[in-house]
Amino acid sequence: MDNEIQSTLIIKGIAGGPDAPPAQHAIATMVFADMNGLQTASSTAAPKLADIVNFTNVQPQMLIGEVIG
Repeated sequence: MDNEIQSTLIIKGIAGGPDAPPAQHAIATMVFADMNGLQTASSTAAPKLADIVNFTNVQPQMLIGEVIG
């Protein structure tokens, strides 16, 4: 199915450089087969995104990109 997540990666921020705190607490990466898969997942994501406030007071940032390597 093209709407399934192909892979995920969760990264915990530990430093932003020597003697610098991390700029991000965590980064979650989800790889979809194609843009249709991302759009399908996004269409049902609202309840999950709304739940973020129950776990942190940090405003999440999103980046949609393309794997090129």
